Amino acid sequence: MHSFALITDSTVDENAGYFVENDIKYAPLAFTIDGRTIEEDCGQAMPFHQFYDLLREGKLSSTAQAKLDTFLKLFREALEAGQDVLYVGFSSGLSGTFHAGCMARDELAPQFPERKILCVDSLSATGGEYLLVDKAREMRDNGCSAEVTAAAIEEMRLHVIHLVTVDDLGHLHRGGRLSKTSAVVGGLLGIKPMIWVDNEGKLSVCGKIRGRQKAIAHLAERTLREISDKNQVVRISHGDCPEDARQLAALLQKGGVRSDIRYVGTVIGSHTGPGVLAVFFFGGERRPN
Repeated sequence: MHSFALITDSTVDENAGYFVENDIKYAPLAFTIDGRTIEEDCGQAMPFHQFYDLLREGKLSSTAQAKLDTFLKLFREALEAGQDVLYVGFSSGLSGTFHAGCMARDELAPQFPERKILCVDSLSATGGEYLLVDKAREMRDNGCSAEVTAAAIEEMRLHVIHLVTVDDLGHLHRGGRLSKTSAVVGGLLGIKPMIWVDNEGKLSVCGKIRGRQKAIAHLAERTLREISDKNQVVRISHGDCPEDARQLAALLQKGGVRSDIRYVGTVIGSHTGPGVLAVFFFGGERRPN
């Protein structure tokens, strides 16, 4: 058994096997679409392609943060097994989920005074959150303590770069993740907005590219320019546009950078809509340009 339990959220957008194989637990967020409410389970209850097809048909998807009771259960199981807990959570700038994890910590800490319960706000989402969780997994597997790992993740988190383009900013505006002004500016005919995640873990439009192909090329160019180490494997996430994701991966490969491709999950996809394409990597400071 590991010295500490590593816990995160479903918003890391990984496949189910990753969590099982690496002994990582996650708290599921939920989404409601077409009359069904589903807790995220890596696309098992509703396949990703089906979900994005519903969005294309005009169905709206609403989301809910992970429940306090879920965190209490996950934390308590680890604590009763004699483990410390490290929770690396979905950006507090985008969801109240991290706050729920902190509430669970505060409730359980007096009951387990001999154990440590540490919560780190990733200030990241989807592939960016994954990069930090996987670093924590690597440190745990190499024998680091929860305290040492938490401190390292906090140091790394503002070096996780998120570069995103979407087809329609309306989803982000409806979900309260983007202002009306930004959505209107980004929605001009033929304009593909570029989005980044700032130091508060919030989304902001950082530029406008005319045309999808130029937007994909821009993602590749900026990644190759800003990546800190070309030996790292970057994460590409997409909203049911695998051909675009493969095109981006090929451009990165030409620049000497390897990548893994995953779907943007159902909760984050509820706010980005179909056609979202994003790349995540470790770089320098987060900045809009």
